[in-house]
Amino acid sequence: MIKLGVDNGNYNTKSSEGMLYASGYAVSDKEFITSEMQLFYEGKYYAIGERRLRFQQDKTKEQDTFLLTLPAIADAMKRAGTTSAEIALGVGLPIDSYGTQKEAFRRYFLRDNISFLFEGAAYRCRIAECKVFAQGHAALCRYYPRLSEYRGITLVDIGGYTVDVLTVHNFRLDRSSCASLHMGTIILYSRIQDALRKSGILLTDELITDAIRGEIQHADSKLIEAVVEQAVAAYCKELFNALRERGLDLKLPTVFAGGGAELLEPRLYGDGLNTVAVLNRFANADGYKLLMG
Repeated sequence: MIKLGVDNGNYNTKSSEGMLYASGYAVSDKEFITSEMQLFYEGKYYAIGERRLRFQQDKTKEQDTFLLTLPAIADAMKRAGTTSAEIALGVGLPIDSYGTQKEAFRRYFLRDNISFLFEGAAYRCRIAECKVFAQGHAALCRYYPRLSEYRGITLVDIGGYTVDVLTVHNFRLDRSSCASLHMGTIILYSRIQDALRKSGILLTDELITDAIRGEIQHADSKLIEAVVEQAVAAYCKELFNALRERGLDLKLPTVFAGGGAELLEPRLYGDGLNTVAVLNRFANADGYKLLMG
């Protein structure tokens, strides 16, 4: 049996084996011009990673999240040197929907006789086991040994659509502290794109990421850099203020996680912050696999 953790983010999908792609696809009745990231399932071709899908509060209502998990399963099977396997899947939900949706999300993935093609190779599998964990908390679990000197830790998991928050004391979760804020980095990206559009500059999400990292290659790079700097500073200020309004003292040991944290890492150290670690975007998926036991 292959054990696999998958972080089904609304912005990106990440696997415990290091696979990363945008949570979206284009669909066609015919093959696309290249087999790279091409999925064939139940008579349709999907170009995975194209056009991010709209935000879904309940992912069990549509087939999308399942489809977007198949490339990660194919990758894990390829790494294991097999095209037929049983899968033990670890997945997660935001803290605010974990209690109400976890059982439905678990059942959503449990399926027999799954047959599909990915990048031209045929795979057959059965998802025999699925466990659902809370986002953020799972990310922290893998790093407990590294953080053992801290009696109390605040975790801030910055995703594309939500920011999940929790605190632990002596590595016991304080359940009253758990919250999900709808302040993910999609807000930041939209603000940057709106501001640049006024100057006739149209950038994709991928190019906005490059701009935030200071790697943009554009004739108007100076203007873009100025807009990005202002927007990032404003976003971080709003986020930190929202966290403090929830009663979180960011001068206590704080761990940031998720793709948003990885992207904004230079901004997560400074006055008023006691950041002891910034975990990468695979931390949740790694944690799900670890917690599978």
